[in-house]
Amino acid sequence: MLLCLPLQVQATITAGVSVSDLNNPYFVTMVRTIRDEMTAVFGRDTRLLVRSSAYDHPRQVRHLKEFEAEAVDMIFVVASDEHKIGPTVKQVVKDGTPVFAIDVRADGATATVTTDNIQAGRIACEGLAKAIGGTGNVVIINGPQVSSVIERVQGCKSALGKYPALSMVDDSLNGTASVEGGLETMAYALQVYDDIAGVFTINDRTALGAEQALLQANSPALIVSVDAVQQPNWRFQKVIGTGLGVQPSFLTK
Repeated sequence: MLLCLPLQVQATITAGVSVSDLNNPYFVTMVRTIRDEMTAVFGRDTRLLVRSSAYDHPRQVRHLKEFEAEAVDMIFVVASDEHKIGPTVKQVVKDGTPVFAIDVRADGATATVTTDNIQAGRIACEGLAKAIGGTGNVVIINGPQVSSVIERVQGCKSALGKYPALSMVDDSLNGTASVEGGLETMAYALQVYDDIAGVFTINDRTALGAEQALLQANSPALIVSVDAVQQPNWRFQKVIGTGLGVQPSFLTK
């Protein structure tokens, strides 16, 4: 008598990933690391559904709902707004799908993996203050108001506050965390403020744009930034005093 037993086929593991900007090497590295780690843990049949929110909250809400409709096993999210995304995250978790917040906090997430962004901003701007001799005008090119950006700026301001001869002339310029935004806001700052000695940008993409504006204006100002994600043909190492490394591969392993 021949018995035919059903084969035990391992189900494919599927994850949804919603990050801020897939034009940014930082987030590309993050997605690749998630893919590699999932393959190492679950095998080569894993699937990754990747979306970019462009810091748009309604778009990210749609991402999470799409992931639910696809019946993913888990979701990784870099929140466009840690508080606004909360109700959607909580509902997804309640429905049975774990949500892991990466780099930026998200209310209601199953777990959060981030770095000490206050310390990162503080160390970067301590280096900037020393590099420019503790004196002169400093501009902070801010960005989307997510927790990582808010905390980096907070840390920077705490470091600059220790130098009474430094003047922080602006901390509200929004470089949109992009090369284009960095270029535009830096060009604006150069027109509005005299003798800028130092610039803090919230990430390297913003710094690259700011660098272009400084080079065009022949400005000697130094830039510091947070991320230090390497990319071929970056020239700003000649201009920037410090690039503080926050490695996305470590956050997602």
